[in-house]
Amino acid sequence: MTEPTEKPKKYIPDPELPPEKCQHVRILDADKPVQRVFYECYHCFQGLVSECSGKPVIEEFKGRPSVRELKVKCPNCGETAIKLMTAKVLSTTAIPSPWS
Repeated sequence: MTEPTEKPKKYIPDPELPPEKCQHVRILDADKPVQRVFYECYHCFQGLVSECSGKPVIEEFKGRPSVRELKVKCPNCGETAIKLMTAKVLSTTAIPSPWS
């Protein structure tokens, strides 16, 4: 007697996920005392450049070490444009977006 064979299961691909929002960022002068970060606002896509100085600040949060993130506001829309892990943001200037 032969054992009944099972039919191979039909391959059904997983549905494609919707695209996630992303942000263009370029960091310059990382080895100098003042670094420049070129980026687009997360909300309105305005081109921005921020000058930052210092190493990331490590704080204690709920008994664990955590890196402090500085929220940089967009001068165009007033929302948080980016969160930077640095000691101090010296300036933020609106520029034409290099990515559009």
